Amino acid sequence: MSQLFRLSWRNLFRNPRRTAASLLTVALGAAGLLIYQGFNEGIMNQYRENTIRVRYGHGQVYPKGYREKVMEKPWTAWIEDPAAVEARILAVPGVKAVFPRVAFYSFVTKGELTLAGRGEGIMPERENRFFTAMNFEEGHDLQASDEIVLGKGLARSLDAKPGDRITLLAQTVRGQLNGADLRVAGIFHTGAKEFDDAYFRIDLKAAQALLDTQRVEHLALQTGGVEDWPHVSAALRSALPALEPIAFDELDKVYYKNSVDFLEAQFSFIRLVILFIVALGIFNTIAVGLLERAPEIGALRANGETRGRLLRILVCENALLGVLGGLLGIVVAVLLDRTVMASGIPMPPGPGITRQFRIFLEIQPQHFGQALALPVLTTIVASLHPVLKLLRRKIPDLLISH
Repeated sequence: MSQLFRLSWRNLFRNPRRTAASLLTVALGAAGLLIYQGFNEGIMNQYRENTIRVRYGHGQVYPKGYREKVMEKPWTAWIEDPAAVEARILAVPGVKAVFPRVAFYSFVTKGELTLAGRGEGIMPERENRFFTAMNFEEGHDLQASDEIVLGKGLARSLDAKPGDRITLLAQTVRGQLNGADLRVAGIFHTGAKEFDDAYFRIDLKAAQALLDTQRVEHLALQTGGVEDWPHVSAALRSALPALEPIAFDELDKVYYKNSVDFLEAQFSFIRLVILFIVALGIFNTIAVGLLERAPEIGALRANGETRGRLLRILVCENALLGVLGGLLGIVVAVLLDRTVMASGIPMPPGPGITRQFRIFLEIQPQHFGQALALPVLTTIVASLHPVLKLLRRKIPDLLISH
């Protein structure tokens, strides 16, 4: 095996120009794969972080069956003793923080303007430490119980700015009309148009007073990371069977999950295109090189070399070519990531989003293996046809080839 490797390595550099052309083709393909995969990962992670750190956390816990039903009086199914439930959830391994919330609809009034809005009552002293992607364009996040923060679209429709007074009118759980007078603390712009055009947030106690209830609708959770959620979810289902944990990607299929599925499918297609281009380039270079080496192959066969041994030598040569080209491509991609693309790539708003993002390449360790293995495999597959075609020729035909 070592002799086969040494012979293949030596043959690889007998024609430096041809080898350099092949290495460049493979390297560019490997670099393209790695850069695009890092870019794709950067987009998906940006989407994920925006989804987690704006609205949902790593997941949320609802009363079992609550989200699948349309209820005339939904507050009757809300969590009745949130403090006790929260304590039991915090006892589950992997849960770092719990954020009780109440979601409700109300009229939002400023002066003579009245709009319908959807609000959330939250605990700002907890949420401000984790939900850091609200992107406040004016003012600041909630800090007091008499404050309200508005989505950019809702604030624009109301012509509201920080410091203005807003009146909320909502129906209590007993069917009575109740109101709250609040001061605008800030205006956020998450990029999700549906959210920014209708949502506002107020303090949880103010929301409960407005609705005349001590219950909470659901609890958002912070875990150790996305990878912890399956274990946390299973533990919650076992410890609290009356509650239903739901992951953030299930809660936001339209904005996050569908976007990720689309990007994954797009990357798979582009990966095939890149590998096909690499295969065509390698096929052409190898085919030309083998034609030039036909007399050499004929002489080796005339001296007793078998087709099987020659096949192993030539395949080993091309595998080495793929390895070297893949390694060179990885070096090129890493250099570009740390120099030209170090400041990120500004991207226009995506479908359904109104906010621009700056995407950074996020090349993961597993990406290096793929950027190396796929070009090697492509190089070997692309070389098999010309190699087998050459080895099937008769010795006299090989010796008289020019």
